[in-house]
Amino acid sequence: MSRISIPTLLVAALVVLILVVFAFTYQVAFHQVAIKVRFGQADERSVIREPGLKFRWPWPVESIAVYDARLRTLDTPEAEIKTEDGKNVVVGAYAVWKIADPLQFYRQAPRRSVEEAEKQMRSRLSQAQTTVIGKSTLADFLSLDAERNDRRYDRLLQEMRDNVAPGLRADYGIEVCQVGIRRISLPKEAAEQVFESMRQERNKLAARYRQEGRSRAEGIKARAEANAKQILAFAERRAREIESAGIRASTRILEMIPQEDREFFEWLRWLDALRASLAQKTTIFLDQKSPLFAPFVNPPVSVETRP
Repeated sequence: MSRISIPTLLVAALVVLILVVFAFTYQVAFHQVAIKVRFGQADERSVIREPGLKFRWPWPVESIAVYDARLRTLDTPEAEIKTEDGKNVVVGAYAVWKIADPLQFYRQAPRRSVEEAEKQMRSRLSQAQTTVIGKSTLADFLSLDAERNDRRYDRLLQEMRDNVAPGLRADYGIEVCQVGIRRISLPKEAAEQVFESMRQERNKLAARYRQEGRSRAEGIKARAEANAKQILAFAERRAREIESAGIRASTRILEMIPQEDREFFEWLRWLDALRASLAQKTTIFLDQKSPLFAPFVNPPVSVETRP
């Protein structure tokens, strides 16, 4: 009879130990939550949230269901939906969710499976987006007012979440944290109509802005012309006043000079004007017809000395 070697016994003992540990323990990761089910029954004390290595009785006494407690995303297939104004839009939505009540999820989720629960979520989310978008108009998605679009978009998403979140929380313990629209587009046959409508809307805005610009330009031009006329009128009035004052002053001066000396006085005044003009080495080009040139061409002479 052959004897079993010690290494073989050690290996067999190690395998048995591993099987025993596997049968009597389970592990919960930091992002997981576990449900310890004893004889097919589970209550609030069965929920295990603390991570680490845990003890259990082997099946069929106890079984362990482990779920990921982190946020998950769920996409819905793109579907063509008719809006309230009779336009068709192609919408694809998504939801961000997590298992908020693991015990309720274990009890109510079909086959206790995340995949089966997502099928139910996808169906309800599709119904919610059909209901909400069906009550909206195409203008809620396409408009030149970006701020208004954002408000409408947020309102639609909030309505979709309010439509689907309470039922999923009550039925399956699922919390819907966020609902969003992944993609929204128009069918090919409707795109050209929408683009034409947008072009017309932009043309109307452009025409309105051009009209406002012309009105403002005409107003500015009218005010400028009125100011110019006012300034010119003031300048002409002042010029006439100054001219009148100069004529009166010159008349008084001439009245103080004897008649026979007036021509000589005027000649002296012309010389004073020339002296003031040439005081700073200024070069002046004068036409011989200029009044300043007259004293040199026709100097004043007495009547007796004229040829």
